Amino acid sequence: MKHNHLPLNLYRTPFPPAYWREARVAMSSLKLLVFAALMVAVTRALSLVPGIPIAHTKLTWGFLSRSLCALVCGPVMGLVFGFVEDILGFILHPTGDFFPGYTLSTMAGVLVYALCFFRRRITVVRLVAANLLVNLLVNAAMGSVWSTMVRGGVYWGWFVPSLAKNLVTVLPKAVVLYFLFQALLPILQRMNLIPCQVDGVIRLI
Repeated sequence: MKHNHLPLNLYRTPFPPAYWREARVAMSSLKLLVFAALMVAVTRALSLVPGIPIAHTKLTWGFLSRSLCALVCGPVMGLVFGFVEDILGFILHPTGDFFPGYTLSTMAGVLVYALCFFRRRITVVRLVAANLLVNLLVNAAMGSVWSTMVRGGVYWGWFVPSLAKNLVTVLPKAVVLYFLFQALLPILQRMNLIPCQVDGVIRLI
């Protein structure tokens, strides 16, 4: 494992080769591996916390630790984190038969968060967009594919109600992440885990 300082650059998009080089470097960082392991444990702990009822669904808390891991550890390690976290969750708290599609969804959710947050300037618009993408593309679209395969029925019969439920939680999740990130960004910056934000404040755009 390498113990040297991590490169901490900000990127406008996740497309430059340098962005992905930094994401690969994160895999060789001992402190980021420890951080990811801690987030796995936190995710398991959060799964025991009751969700908050919102309309006809619930706001659960796993997105907090997944977002933090994505912010700090990036898309490459985030995929590994998502895999380990989902498999460990099934082993500790199995609910029915194991289905790999749900593991892929967990990995995809962390990947989306990482592409939005890792080495990117955190803004209110980005917080909303990240949760919208996760809820729409991963939870509703991908989740409905798995529901069709596991439980039967037609895709749209699963997608439409899932979309409605997931749209309800987009803004509440963004608000919670706003306050969490606003509190933790200065700490993570002092620990040299993330790049410095302008004034340490989450701006609108």
